[in-house]
Amino acid sequence: MVVATVALIGAASACGGGEPQARSLATTVPPEFPTIVEPPKARDVSPTVRKVVDVRTVQLSDGQEITVKGLAAPDECWRDAATTFAQTMLLDKPVDTTPAGSLRLADGTDYAVIAVELGMVRSETTDDLVLREAEQTASAKHLGRWGPPCTEPSTRAPAPAPAVRTTVPKPITRCSVAYRVTNTWPGGFRTDVTIGNTGTAEIDGWTLKWTFTNGQTVSEMWNATPKQTGGDVFATAVSYNQVIRPGETLLMGFTGGSGNTNTDPRAFTLNGHTCTLA
Repeated sequence: MVVATVALIGAASACGGGEPQARSLATTVPPEFPTIVEPPKARDVSPTVRKVVDVRTVQLSDGQEITVKGLAAPDECWRDAATTFAQTMLLDKPVDTTPAGSLRLADGTDYAVIAVELGMVRSETTDDLVLREAEQTASAKHLGRWGPPCTEPSTRAPAPAPAVRTTVPKPITRCSVAYRVTNTWPGGFRTDVTIGNTGTAEIDGWTLKWTFTNGQTVSEMWNATPKQTGGDVFATAVSYNQVIRPGETLLMGFTGGSGNTNTDPRAFTLNGHTCTLA
């Protein structure tokens, strides 16, 4: 506590004209209260996926093992492809979980919905309308486990493992591409790309090329292997979707980074052949 002395000059006694006298009073001056700085609050950090067991089961960095709600056990005919898909989508990525077992990607996408929509796995229940519609979409397009080899007659011998391609894919005469941004957030976006074989011969091995004009970058891609050089992006078939039969389509997609402007590419080539926009 700070004590200050204040000197008061008093008048002389009323009875005589004596000299002024000084007297001191002790008064208390309250100190300044120090500024209280609150410690920063801990930020919530989403766990990341440390290990992918299979298409519906993952281990998180916080020690949890999650079986994603709504997904059935993987079909044997598509197990390896589905696991590869899950690793591409989830491994080392931050995710949000719910007590009920749902798993959401950093952009808010429900992982179960996209896994079923792309044909990686069946829906476990018919009660979930969203998953049921996603399964119907995959089945109608013969995607993933709704296409070969899973739809081949059971009497046929199992398909051999795909060999490493050493030849250039055959030229393509007709194709179509539909490019659709399905979700956006500050600094990023998610896109579905549908490739159609509008010719009369099957496409066996493919690479789709397009060019970004606003500095966009591909961060991860599913159902294709990405390569980017500047604005040029190349998406190449993976082992399980090399073939697109006449009249059929193939769905792939990716998440990417962008600035304030994110213009859709307007030109696509498949194995060097220009495709029409669908």
